[in-house]
Amino acid sequence: MGAVTTSRPTAFVPRVRWGIAGASDIADRVMAPAMRSASSAQLVAVASRSPERARAFADRHQVARTYDSVEGLARDSDVDAVYVATEVDRHRSDVLAVARAGKDVLVEKPIARTAAEGQEMVDACAAAGVRLGTCFYQRYNTRHLRIRELIVAGRIGRVVTSTLNFSGRSPEREGAWRQDPGRSGGGSFIDSASHCVDLLRFLFGEVRQVAAFTATLAAGYEVEDTATAILRLDGGVQATIAAHWSTTDPSDARSSMIAVGGSEGTIVSWPLHDKFSRGTLLLAYANGEREIPFPEASTHVALLDDWAARWAAGLPSAITGADGVAAQRVVDAVYESGRSGRMVTL
Repeated sequence: MGAVTTSRPTAFVPRVRWGIAGASDIADRVMAPAMRSASSAQLVAVASRSPERARAFADRHQVARTYDSVEGLARDSDVDAVYVATEVDRHRSDVLAVARAGKDVLVEKPIARTAAEGQEMVDACAAAGVRLGTCFYQRYNTRHLRIRELIVAGRIGRVVTSTLNFSGRSPEREGAWRQDPGRSGGGSFIDSASHCVDLLRFLFGEVRQVAAFTATLAAGYEVEDTATAILRLDGGVQATIAAHWSTTDPSDARSSMIAVGGSEGTIVSWPLHDKFSRGTLLLAYANGEREIPFPEASTHVALLDDWAARWAAGLPSAITGADGVAAQRVVDAVYESGRSGRMVTL
């Protein structure tokens, strides 16, 4: 099992005053509403290079102050921590700016375009004495926590395989930064499958070997739209990840799912992408299958509550910058294997 958990201290939790760097779609649709919903969080400021975009974001989410730079946001004395939701090519510079201001930082996944960039961020935050967390919200999905419990309890015997599919259609779109390798670091695998890599680490431990195919088959952009990886993890568990922007399938049970196969049974759950833990969790045996109950809950509210509890207790984030780097090393290995046609050992 992975060494890092999301166990939560039980001490009184004060409210963390957050600033958001980047008025992005994920910040607008998911994180800002979660900050407004979480009793442990208060959203006090937002920064965007576009003052108009920052003001519109602030109006939608009742944010008191706006800034046109991350540096200005990070200097705000009312900001305890900064959530960095800018484009991936800006993660390194924005995290370093927050660290220089002495503020804790939570960065969107992937942590950076490469593991080397991510390690710079980890080192800078360590030198500044600030916390760095990576926003791998999948660990807070109650279905995934239940999967972990089922595995630990031996409900499917010895775990031998896992299959994850996190795919959809992403046609060419002018100006889309995710389709620009210089800005994104890659395509479907770094963007979608980085979540799958971290979930595998959370469930089974470290990835040890990788073999992969990456290609652009249905689009004309430079990043891959089709990626398939085979991974060997601690304990010999074999996993496959499909991360395609080249396929259309309306069924989450096929295109946004995880299956864990054991010697005595199989766990199947979907959809991976749901941010409120809604979906289906099945436990299948030779004589039939049954649904496993789980509570619905916001993954991002849970993440914020956990951050605040650990912050109050003087503990690092449950999902650290080092976790972001570890996942990115696997992503880097997938791209290396795709280019070379060889298996990569980590």
